[in-house]
Amino acid sequence: MKRRSMLGLGVSLALLQTGCAADPARLAWEKDFDAFMRDGLARTETPGMSVAVVRGENTLFARGYGWADIEAGKKADADTVFHVASVSKLVTATAAMVLLEQGAFQLDDKVSAYLDFPLMHPKFPDVPITFRHLLSHTSGISDAVYAKTPAFAVQGDPRLPLRDFVKGYLSRGGAWYDADLSFAARPGTEWRYSNVGVALLGYLVGRLNPDGLDVFTREHLFEPLGMDNTAWSLAGLPRRAVVATPYAHKEAGLRPLPPVGYPDWPAGLLRSSARDFARFLAIFSNGGRVDGQRYLQDSTLQLFFAPQATSLPPAELAVRQALIWVMRDVDGTPLASMSGNDPGTASIVCVERASKTAVLAFANVSADKQFRSFQKEVVRRLLAHGAGPLPRS
Repeated sequence: MKRRSMLGLGVSLALLQTGCAADPARLAWEKDFDAFMRDGLARTETPGMSVAVVRGENTLFARGYGWADIEAGKKADADTVFHVASVSKLVTATAAMVLLEQGAFQLDDKVSAYLDFPLMHPKFPDVPITFRHLLSHTSGISDAVYAKTPAFAVQGDPRLPLRDFVKGYLSRGGAWYDADLSFAARPGTEWRYSNVGVALLGYLVGRLNPDGLDVFTREHLFEPLGMDNTAWSLAGLPRRAVVATPYAHKEAGLRPLPPVGYPDWPAGLLRSSARDFARFLAIFSNGGRVDGQRYLQDSTLQLFFAPQATSLPPAELAVRQALIWVMRDVDGTPLASMSGNDPGTASIVCVERASKTAVLAFANVSADKQFRSFQKEVVRRLLAHGAGPLPRS
C-alpha cells in the first residue's frame, strides 16, 4: 500500500483580492509567476495546483492553476478543495497544543494514563510512550503492519472508527496487534515516521475534550478562522465545494483516481482549500494571533518549532524534527515545513518565521521526481514574494 511520506492547462481567474491598489511591481510578479505556473504544470503533466502566500496574518496572494476536474471541465482556484495528506498532521498537532496550553496534559506525560485501553511497548514495557514522542515521531510505534494491510484503504470516507483502529493496532489482543511489527525502537531513542502514532495523538485529543478531534478542530480552528471549505471527511464538506479529482500519471496522459480514505484520518485525511489553509498558517506566521483572536501563545509556538533531541536519519543531517514541523536551514534562514503525499495528491506548506511569511502549494497528482523539483521552485518563488516589500495600499 502506498502511504504518505514526510519528505516529501489554463489559469484560473479567481484571484484573492486583499484590498491593495494595483501595484506595478506586484502585477509584474504575478504575470511572471502565472507564466511560470502554466509552463510548469504543462511540463510536469500536473492537472492542477492552488497556491497561497501569507505575510503576518494577511493573505497576499491566493490563486489556482490548471484543472480541479479535467473530465468535468472545472478549473482550479483558491477555493478548490484538495486532499492535503500528511499536512493534516499540523492541524492535529495544533489541536493538541491548544489543549496543552489549557493544562489538559504535559508533553512528557505517558499517554497510557489518558487512554481507555491498555498501551505499552512490548519490547520496553518499563519505558512509557509520551505525547512528546508522538509529536516527534519517536514513540517506537511502527507503520509496518499498516503498510502491509491493503484493506485499511477504502474509497471515500473511512468506515472503521478511530478508536477501533488504534486499539486494534496497539493493544495486546487487538485485530492487527503484532508485538514484533507494531512496535520498533525504544521510545524516545529513534526517529521513525509514524502515521499510526499521529492517529493515536488524534484519538487522545478526543479523550482530552468531550467533543472529539473533528468537532474540536471545527469549533476552535476552522469556524473562527472562516475555513468553510475544510473538513476531515468528504461528507463534512459543503455541497457547493469543488473537490479536486486526484490523478496519477499513465503512459499517455493522466488517470483519475477515486478519493481515498484511511482509518488513521488524523494523520492525513484533511481536505482544505488554499484560501482556507492560508488562514490556518497565519497562526504560525503572525505569532499565534489572527484577526485579534489568540490561538496559541508565543511560548507555545517556540515549543512547537523547537528541534527535538532525536534527529532524523543520517541522510537528512540538514533537517531537524520539531513537534510535527520539520526544521531546515535554507540559505542561512530557518524554515519550518511539512509535506504530504498520497495517491493523487501532493501538498507542502512552509513558514519562514524571520519574515513572518507562510506559503502553501496543493496539487492533485501523484508526485514524481520531476514534479517535486517543480514544486520546490514554486515554494521558493512564493517565499521570495512573501518576504519582499509589501504592496502599496
